[in-house]
Amino acid sequence: MNRTRLLTTMAVLVAIGTLGSQFLWFPAGVAKAYPVQHAVNVIAAIILGPGPAVVIAFMIGLVRNMLGLGSLLAFPGGMIGAWLAGYLYKKF
Repeated sequence: MNRTRLLTTMAVLVAIGTLGSQFLWFPAGVAKAYPVQHAVNVIAAIILGPGPAVVIAFMIGLVRNMLGLGSLLAFPGGMIGAWLAGYLYKKF
């Protein structure tokens, strides 16, 4: 995949994850669970690999926090989940 296509795909996935997470979420203890963002993280991990998936998860968390719509738990949860999904997909 060439660099332009990779960056474009990553940007589209960040947009889908950011917008989609505002429509579907539920409280999970002290945090909020965003199934759309998690689904985007898994799709990115499978299509692009663990590295770009971690960047996408970071960017979604960053944009959501800059807009005041997320929490700081978006960073570790999303990034670890994206990396783990990509690693396990490649392994199995």
